[in-house]
Amino acid sequence: MKFASKDELIESIENEHRKFAELVSSIARDRYLEAGVWGDGWNIRDLLAHLTEWEQMFLIWFREGRAGKRPDLPAKGYKWNQTPALNQAIWDKHRRRSVTEVLADFETSYQEIFSLAQELTPEELLIPGYFVWTGKNPLTTYLGANTTSHYRTATKILERWLRTHSDATDPSTGEPT
Repeated sequence: MKFASKDELIESIENEHRKFAELVSSIARDRYLEAGVWGDGWNIRDLLAHLTEWEQMFLIWFREGRAGKRPDLPAKGYKWNQTPALNQAIWDKHRRRSVTEVLADFETSYQEIFSLAQELTPEELLIPGYFVWTGKNPLTTYLGANTTSHYRTATKILERWLRTHSDATDPSTGEPT
């Protein structure tokens, strides 16, 4: 996604995150571990951990790139065409964590990446190749993919899951959730 200005990027990150966070908070907490939200049995916790991990990977890329290093993109031991395997590794890493931990990390990570986006200059964000590690791309290519685009996709995933799973019941009571 291309951004014409820093303000457009900031507004987009903020709006897409808000929409996703509001949707997540509208879902009963006891449904956060229901399988089938996305992929091979992912649940809401898994989706939140996935988003957080990708935000954190971006922050690593940025810090390493700013320090003059060449970050491993997308992650050490993975190429871009191996993102399904990377996403599986992310799922494996976080699947035993508590919903409370993952939610807290999701919010902390968002605050960290949003603050960074606010602190950067328009030139740092928008000029292609401003940072050597981004090649011919502006930083927003990576930042937008790991924030705005990811939040928008996650919102669509949750909305689709809710449409197809509105008949879910509480296993302890048999009542609709």
